[in-house]
Amino acid sequence: MKSEIVIKENISLTDEKIKTMCKLNFEDNDFLFTMENGKSIIIDKRKNIIYVESNSHNVVLDKYIRYLEDVQKKRDRKIILTTLSPDTHRTSEENLGLSYLTAVLRKQGYNVEIIDGWLAGLTDEEVLQRIINSQDVSVVGVSCYMSNNEKSIELAKKIRSLNPHIKLMCGGFGPSFNPQKFVKDGIFDVAMIGEGEESIVEVCNYFIGDGSKKIEEIEGIAYENDECCIRTQKRKLISDLDTIPLAARDTMRMAKDRKSTVNILTARGCMGNCLFCSVNAFNKLSIGNKWRGRSVDSIVDELELLQNMGVKYIKVIDDSFLESERDEEWAKEFRDKIRERGIEVSLRGSLKADQVEDKKIEYLKEAGFHSFACGIENGSNTALKRMNKSASLEDNKRALDILKKHGIYVQAGFILFDDNTTFEELKENYEFLREYDWIITKGIFSEMFAADGTLYTEKLKKEDKIVKSDVYDNNKYDIVDPKVKLTYDALKRWHKSHMKLYDMIIDPISSPKAIDSTGEKGFYDLYYQLKLKDLDFMQMVLEEVEQGITEQQLSEMITSQIAQNSDFYEKINRKGSSLCQKYGLNYDGKENPFVR
Repeated sequence: MKSEIVIKENISLTDEKIKTMCKLNFEDNDFLFTMENGKSIIIDKRKNIIYVESNSHNVVLDKYIRYLEDVQKKRDRKIILTTLSPDTHRTSEENLGLSYLTAVLRKQGYNVEIIDGWLAGLTDEEVLQRIINSQDVSVVGVSCYMSNNEKSIELAKKIRSLNPHIKLMCGGFGPSFNPQKFVKDGIFDVAMIGEGEESIVEVCNYFIGDGSKKIEEIEGIAYENDECCIRTQKRKLISDLDTIPLAARDTMRMAKDRKSTVNILTARGCMGNCLFCSVNAFNKLSIGNKWRGRSVDSIVDELELLQNMGVKYIKVIDDSFLESERDEEWAKEFRDKIRERGIEVSLRGSLKADQVEDKKIEYLKEAGFHSFACGIENGSNTALKRMNKSASLEDNKRALDILKKHGIYVQAGFILFDDNTTFEELKENYEFLREYDWIITKGIFSEMFAADGTLYTEKLKKEDKIVKSDVYDNNKYDIVDPKVKLTYDALKRWHKSHMKLYDMIIDPISSPKAIDSTGEKGFYDLYYQLKLKDLDFMQMVLEEVEQGITEQQLSEMITSQIAQNSDFYEKINRKGSSLCQKYGLNYDGKENPFVR
């Protein structure tokens, strides 16, 4: 039953009682205290005005009655934010984007439900039925990954056919880089472009709230009008991340049940300008600084809150945890405040090699970090320059030496092939990977993604090198050098022969999973055996290709090597499955769609 608006005037409340009531937050559905021209008004969690300092129904009171009616409308019409399980080799984790959007909408009084199809293990049909069977749904928002864009569009079409009254909005990399695909023929009413916390509030206000802005006045979105995709003006990025409410933790229990880490975000963006990076391309769709970080106090407050909620294993999902603003002094302050609060959590983050310094890593290790992803990308300076990397080969080696000194697990981003890779670069990479064989890489085969919106894709388009477009929004290209192409095909076929096993072994240490150090080492030891086997094969291929092996001869050699090593991989598979069972892990990733 919808609650009625009840006005009670001249209730005797002491200043002290009002102050006590005002300590409760309206976004937690308790009380809102506000003032207008010296008049005091308190609204309770059932949307009733329980105190108005006024003797008559004046203009001010009428204004707040209208405000209250708007609040009631927001609460009575549900918003569902959802995402579908993507076609990926990775296992599910918290979608912090949905969690932040939920938090900002709830702060504005909206009734929001999260349906995370990936984390909850729901089929697309099950997600659809939960949406359609939910009562009073007015708006559905869909978070789109690179590998679930098509599925998201199909979901929108089905919702539209079953309940045309529901308003549909979408966001993520797909809608941001290619909004016309999502709003075409009214599939989605609105596509968010770039950062969504401010846009989504204004869009929902337009759909079911106060409607204070016309759709064309809302920045950072796209919609269709007269069969044309209309993109509004760019929106400014949120400069002060501390102003964003803490992410809603509706799905945290599911993440913990799946032995996934709980995610936290401490910064957005990256100061690099890598040729292949979608992050910078995404941020350029808006206006503002390339990198923004939360304050130490804000981060530590959330870590303490999570620890009090029983969380031990935390993944920092920043694209770049350390930038110049987070210097040695910052790292020390972070460490000190972690210690002062008695916080004992296991942290994993991502950083750039040119930001790695000995003392900073020492402080971060003492704060709880035990693992970092680091964008090494290549073991050749010519390739690093071509990628527009800010770190040189020497920077990478120095960073890895420091991280190893402090006992940090390093998952190294690595790109072995691009269209202009040379054979000499492949040999340099082999030597680098041998020297740093302890770093974690996702197999011996890797190629540069040509994702929509990136500098690399724009370069390929200008050079007319795109041979196949829109493969999960990843464009395909040819390798120029014939010897490199021969090596590319060989390493790709080798990797595909045991790719699913590789992904199962590496997932617990690269995702990572909420397992103790013994379990982590167990998976790492198995990974290391796979890595050495890969390097032996790479050495063999490079030597044979350099000596002029034919394509047919190379194919026969690969077939022979796969057969000869089948027992080795079966042994690793048994040990990996046993470890997964021991630690309650369920690897349910699919075959990597980008290595097909």
